[in-house]
Formats: sequence, structure tokens, C-alpha cells
Amino acid sequence: MSIPPAIPMRTLIGLLALVLCACTPGNGSEAPEARSSSPDKEVVLERVESEEETFQVVEMVEDLEHAWAVDWLPDGRMLVTERPGRMLLVDGDGPTQLANVPEVWAKNQGGLLDVRVAPNYEESGWIYFTHSLKDGDTGGTVLSRARLDGTALTDVEELYRQTPFLAPDYHFGSRIAFPGDGTLVVTMGERGQRRERTVDIPTPTTSVGTTVRLNMDGSVPADNPFVGSDEGLDEVYAYGHRNQQGMAIHPETGAIWQHEHGPHGGDELNLVEAGNNYGWPAVSYGDSYTDQSPIGGTTAPGVTDPVEYWDPSPALSGMAFYTGDTFPNWQGDLFMGALAHQKAMRVELDGEDVSDQEELLRAELGRIRDVATGPDGSLYLLTDAPEGALYRLEPAE
Repeated sequence: MSIPPAIPMRTLIGLLALVLCACTPGNGSEAPEARSSSPDKEVVLERVESEEETFQVVEMVEDLEHAWAVDWLPDGRMLVTERPGRMLLVDGDGPTQLANVPEVWAKNQGGLLDVRVAPNYEESGWIYFTHSLKDGDTGGTVLSRARLDGTALTDVEELYRQTPFLAPDYHFGSRIAFPGDGTLVVTMGERGQRRERTVDIPTPTTSVGTTVRLNMDGSVPADNPFVGSDEGLDEVYAYGHRNQQGMAIHPETGAIWQHEHGPHGGDELNLVEAGNNYGWPAVSYGDSYTDQSPIGGTTAPGVTDPVEYWDPSPALSGMAFYTGDTFPNWQGDLFMGALAHQKAMRVELDGEDVSDQEELLRAELGRIRDVATGPDGSLYLLTDAPEGALYRLEPAE
């Protein structure tokens, strides 16, 4: 899991991105903490030739502790989450730790997770984020929102709490996306229930291992698939997921694409649709860690098959459609980070099928936790390490 030597920050308005995974508690209510910065940047890889584009890799922000996610404000400043419980505001002067971030359960895979700026931010001012929260001996994934006032969060509001809370400290999900219809979707990990079996899965009667769809204020859309029925919770949109750490909305069709971690093999790419069952753990391409025996069958009636799967598991995390102009041959392609395989993956889609795949930067940067298209048209990669970094892919000179 080697990461190249870290090097300072950056100065432009309209840069940066991506985020998280470790285990030291943080205190978001502390006074804002400014971090050192520099107008310099370091080219860590001068020339990388891929199938479609040739690029260089530039380090933009250094010393990020298990960063998990990134997004941009309309004015070009960036928000980055660190799993121990810190949210950073990054501008031309460097990263500043925001005050009033809620306490998180920062243990094992838990902590401060995704962050997404509302599509109507200029009118509403809302910033949405997910984190793990402990309540007594159990915990789970929580969706909250807040506004930004200087270097502090204000109007902090919990919108949704995974139900039920469970004991394991792993498999929290969790990504947020805005389908463009005035709602949001958020992934809720299955919390280790194949082994723990505290609740039954797959089922929409809990939000364990599900995709939840809500209105922007946290209320339930009237057209959710289980509204008005006894078959599932009103908020559940799809179920039968394992641990979905990547989600992106197709820029043309508005379709919801997700990937999720398999166990020993069986990472999946799924096209997520209302009411569908994605099968975990009754249906899986993965094996048991202990004896490599198959987990369930690979398909079954009533279960939606993955669009693609990978065996062995790259341990996918973070996902984005590339929508910038900097790399015209990548437009519309799907990019995914990988933790175990320490790489980025480029996937070409032909409708609802994968037509080509390419591996990028394997073992060059470390564990890639998040991927994003920046407002400057560049592609950004965020690494997960005690001293991780944010990198920008630029055309090679």
C-alpha cells in the first residue's frame, strides 16, 4: 500500500477531490484548524499512456488521513471528508478543518464517509453527508445535511438513520447521488449480516443492504416501490446489496449505477432500478474467505444479475462518469477506484452492457478511495492512507 511522497497543496479556484477509510476518532466540534499549504504542485507521474489518452498525475493536496470523499462548491472550493471525523474546506489558502461536524463512530470501516453538495446549492445551501453512528452497543449509517457558515457547519440535521442499528463495525456503504428528479439516493451497507444473521437479508423490510431513496428534506417520495405495501419499508428503493461504495448517475439517461464489494471475489457493477432484488447473499459470484466455497448460486428467479463482476475482487470504491472536456476520448466512460488492487479502472458502456475495460495506475498511487470529475474538466483520484493525497490527471505535455 505504498503512497508516493506527499507534497503540498494548490492554488486554483475550481480544483480538487476524493476520499476515505481508517480508525482514529476525530472531534468535528473543535475550533477550525488551518493546515499548511503551498502554491506549488508536484508532478508525480510525468507521462502515462493509456488506450485512449496520455496524461500526467499531479498531487494537489497532501497529508489527508484516510480521506473518503470529495465534492465542489459552486465557487470552486472543495469539501473533503476524512474518515476519523473531519470535513475539510479546501481553497487557494489550503485545507481548513470545519467546526460542528457531528461525532462519528470512527472504528474499523466506520467514520465520516461521503459528502455531496446539493444540485440546488445556490438556492438551498445544503451539503449532504453520511457517517457511521454508534448508539449503545449497535450502530449504522446515517444521512445528514448542513449549511456552511464561514468555517463551520450550521443547521446540522439528521435526515435518515439506517434501520435497524447493528453491532458489526464494518460494511456501512455509503454513497450519495442525486438522480435529477428532486430526490436523492444513498447506499446502506449490509453490515456483515451473512455471518451475523441478526436480521434476514435480502429483504426490503429493513434498510440493511439497500439503496434508500428520499426527498431532499428526508421525507419519502410517494412513488417509491414499496410505499403503501407491507412488502418493504417505504424508503427502500432496491435491496439485496452487500457493501456499495460507489454510485453514479448516468449523465444522459439518469440511470443509477452502483458497484459493490464482493467477498473473496464477486465485486459487482449493477444498474439499480426500483424494487429490484440484487440477491446478496443468496446469489453471489463470491466465495467464503475461510474455505473458498461458493456463497449462494450465481443467479436465481426474481434476482437482478450484475452487469459485470470481477473475480478476484479489486475492492472497488468511488465511481464517476467522466463528463469533462479535458480528455475528450474518455467522455461518458465510467471510472472506478480500487483499494486492494490499488488502481483505477476505466469502463466503457454500450447501453446497459460493458464493451471495454482498462486498468490504470496499478500500484502507482496506492489505495484509490474516490474518483470524481472536477469542475475544471479534470479527473481526480483520492487515496486512502494515513498520509494520503488528492491527485489530478492532466494531459501530458
